[in-house]
Amino acid sequence: MEKLLVMKFGGTSLKDRECRDAAVNHIISAPATPVVVVSAMGRNGAPYATDSLRQLLISEGGEISDRDMDFIMCCGEMISAAVLAQAIKARGRRAKPLTGAQAGISTDGVYGSATVTGVDVAPIRKLLADGIIPVVTGFQGDFAGEFTTLGRGGSDTTAAVLGQALGADEVQIFTDVVGILTTDPVLYGEASFVPFATYQEVLEMAELGAKVIHPKAVEILESAGIPIRILSTLEKGPGTYVSAPVDPSPLKKKKVVTSVAVAYPRSLVSIKDNQADVVFKTVAEANVSVDLINVSPMSISFTIDSDREQTVRKVLPNAVIEPGFAKVSVVGAGMRGVPGVMAQVVEALAKHDIEIIRTADSHTSISCLVKTEELEDAVRALHEAFLLK
Repeated sequence: MEKLLVMKFGGTSLKDRECRDAAVNHIISAPATPVVVVSAMGRNGAPYATDSLRQLLISEGGEISDRDMDFIMCCGEMISAAVLAQAIKARGRRAKPLTGAQAGISTDGVYGSATVTGVDVAPIRKLLADGIIPVVTGFQGDFAGEFTTLGRGGSDTTAAVLGQALGADEVQIFTDVVGILTTDPVLYGEASFVPFATYQEVLEMAELGAKVIHPKAVEILESAGIPIRILSTLEKGPGTYVSAPVDPSPLKKKKVVTSVAVAYPRSLVSIKDNQADVVFKTVAEANVSVDLINVSPMSISFTIDSDREQTVRKVLPNAVIEPGFAKVSVVGAGMRGVPGVMAQVVEALAKHDIEIIRTADSHTSISCLVKTEELEDAVRALHEAFLLK
């Protein structure tokens, strides 16, 4: 059977002619049959970016239904698919843009955060058999003839579900960086390239704030055993290869920490209440994600994304909300079962007089809440401590 690649291009990979030309180069020179997935062009402020279209609808005033919001938010990807397909055809290859529905993607009909319930691969298989490159809109699916969107990171999810349904040999995620780096280069200019990472490491990075690939996409591809490659659209290089460890034993020999993930700005929510079940149910029903949780007999505290402050104030009017925090996390499959990693983290931050306000850990990560103004120093301190240079 001929090898197949799913190639996903994010908004920054399609923002201008130079980027689109580079994307086309990757597609027409792919070493296997390509299926392309696209995001809306550019980021907020660009005319066809998802957030720009959303704000355009809001600017008209009045109440907006979830159905109508999804309707306009699907438009950016359709523009990208049409333009990129045309660019491919201009280079002498056959291509066809497809909506999520036309690509056979069905969802559960929850507007704004739909879940994919099935993929009918027949339309894409037919195009491939005819020598036509499918260019599929990411971030969207179909429910009873209605457009539905898959939530933030939905284009990654589209690439993952298509990769799984089609039995792809690899899913490639094209971005504006050369691959996974040890941390956000904006915070630490000496961040290093990571050539290989396990699914679990990338999942932890994504869940802890690294904007490389959506966690849901990683989970789907891990379950299917399909490797992921994170690549730059404009810069040449092999990118970061993501898969299960070939042999678990080498984990003991590799670096304990692979990367330092960051999430900011964060806000600390505290409330004097002993009904934790009621508090967390209230927050969950408001669609607010929480972490770094602490529950005591008479009080509850947790952190949230700072842009969710107003929502939490409405549903928990008695809560005290303090902005100005950041979460910094060390991530690495190599720390599983290794004693002393927390001690190294605490020592590294204490050496730079960085206060740790809250901590949390898993088998492959340790997270610390710090003040935002100390985040850059914290990232540098952890890089130095774990030799991530």
